Amino acid sequence: MDLAERVSTLRRVNALSARQLAALVDVAPTTVTRIEGGQVSPSFDLAQEILAVLGEPIGFTGAADVSAIAAARLAVHPALDIAMTPGAEVWQQRWARIGLIDARSQVVAGKDADLLFRAGRVARLTRRPGAVEFKAGPTAYDVADALSKASIDYAVTGDTGVNLYRSSAGEAWPVLYVEDAERAAQVAGLIRKEPGSFGMRVTLIPFDGVSEVGRTSIKGVAVAARDQVVIDAYGGIDRMAEQADILVGRRVT
Repeated sequence: MDLAERVSTLRRVNALSARQLAALVDVAPTTVTRIEGGQVSPSFDLAQEILAVLGEPIGFTGAADVSAIAAARLAVHPALDIAMTPGAEVWQQRWARIGLIDARSQVVAGKDADLLFRAGRVARLTRRPGAVEFKAGPTAYDVADALSKASIDYAVTGDTGVNLYRSSAGEAWPVLYVEDAERAAQVAGLIRKEPGSFGMRVTLIPFDGVSEVGRTSIKGVAVAARDQVVIDAYGGIDRMAEQADILVGRRVT
């Protein structure tokens, strides 16, 4: 897929108009349409910027930008104990250009779901810094129980997190934030997946100072904050996005 087709496809997948994408990267709408039409080749920096806001960095090797998560969560809940970094400020400025964040750096009324969706798209679960994948088998509840017994801090997220907040569908991909991924894996008896292998998995993501903030307990299970669970479900695979829609009221069960 060449750059023109890639940009066009990703823009549509992200439910953005050419005008909205142009606003996100601060260029004229005609620039985006000309890039998608193959009439102009953007500079490397602009191409990188466009693909970053669409959640597909050049080469598909870049890690998810946790500052986008921080920006979204602070816009929804400004009092959270999360640092407003320069990177988070950049994301808030981008989202302000398309009407998701107001002059007070807070989410525009009624735009919470749209904002969390954008954050999820640019911070995919599979690309989180330090994330480790293990062979499928144990459920998120199995892992959580083992970690709890070993006094290891954790927070369930993804589709299991959605179901803890509101029953919607089966849990297919156990994803947990943990304070120590290596120790957590040993305690839970997880076996690493072979590099490049596909299929179901269990994923452990190290605490990053953002995603684990605001944890709560539901039915005796430590779960990430509701907004974080929504972001992660939007950044997941299979039916996770549908489950996020259910949790934020976009979809009726």
